[in-house]
Amino acid sequence: MRWPWQGREKRSSGGSFTDAVIRLIEAEAAGTSTDSSSTAAVEAASGALSRALASARVSGPPHVIRAVSAGFLAQTGRDLIRSGQSMHVIRVSRAGRVRLLPAASWHFEGDADPSTWRVRATVYGSSSSTTYRLPLSGVVFAAWGATPGQPYTGVGPLRWASTTGRMLAEAEKHIGDESAGPRGNLLPVPAADDDKLAKLKAAVAALKGRALLTETTSTGFGLGAQEAPRQDFVARRLGGSVDQNMMLARRDGFAEVLAATGTPPSLFTDADGTAQREAFRRYLTMTVQPIARVLEQELSEKLETSVSLGFEDLYAHDLVGRASSFQKLVAAGVPVADALNTSGLMADG
Repeated sequence: MRWPWQGREKRSSGGSFTDAVIRLIEAEAAGTSTDSSSTAAVEAASGALSRALASARVSGPPHVIRAVSAGFLAQTGRDLIRSGQSMHVIRVSRAGRVRLLPAASWHFEGDADPSTWRVRATVYGSSSSTTYRLPLSGVVFAAWGATPGQPYTGVGPLRWASTTGRMLAEAEKHIGDESAGPRGNLLPVPAADDDKLAKLKAAVAALKGRALLTETTSTGFGLGAQEAPRQDFVARRLGGSVDQNMMLARRDGFAEVLAATGTPPSLFTDADGTAQREAFRRYLTMTVQPIARVLEQELSEKLETSVSLGFEDLYAHDLVGRASSFQKLVAAGVPVADALNTSGLMADG
């Protein structure tokens, strides 16, 4: 196997890093740098894809099965949602063990032909970091999407749908700011130094849920009938007053961000079991499996052996639907073996 080597570190800058810095500076200057990646919708989507990919059954040689671990697949799924790209450096120990090390930062060098590309990737440990300069064949690189002008830079759903993500982040920030404000009960009392009034204040402050018998405020607590309040004191609640429009924006933004990441909102918001099963089926067929096919191709090319990811364990939720499809296929004259394969009740071969 023509595994890559660790080359001499070269301190040259790639366009993707420079572009990222410029975007960050522009966002800070414009006041638009709200972090949409910290919203619950993004964590729900990244967590769902991370767990789904981690559940895959890896098929291939033993050394590949060990390298393509559940942890590798889970980290790749989370990276794709949150940053739009994921890179792991391929390393082989002296004992022949293949490892996929997650890179924290990297950039590409080369011309328009990908065969000329080289990667400078940095992997961090607990107390130090190592920078590798490798050919493209030395890394496993996956991207959510890319633009023709920068095919070497992954673009995630949060950038493609940045307006929606920023709207959701602003709505959640508004609600969070309201919730973090001062809270409590205000009890207006006369401005007097009367000892009797001081005892009342102390008694009210020490209530803690207990009942307190007190005379009416109409006596004025020694202030005289002319200066007495017209009615007894009424406590006023001081606390968050969340705008309901913001609550609606948050709810809609949650669903839209999930949709942008290929995650059916019904997976998290629908209480009906049938609807959730259908949403899960669509999620597997329209998001998880296509991403898995991309990973299969990348892993097979870079590890120089056939690698496949199977999700048979996740199909149990749709057993009734698959059995119904099988019956209909057999009734239509399809051979039993073909019907089993088509309905997913039996793997090919």
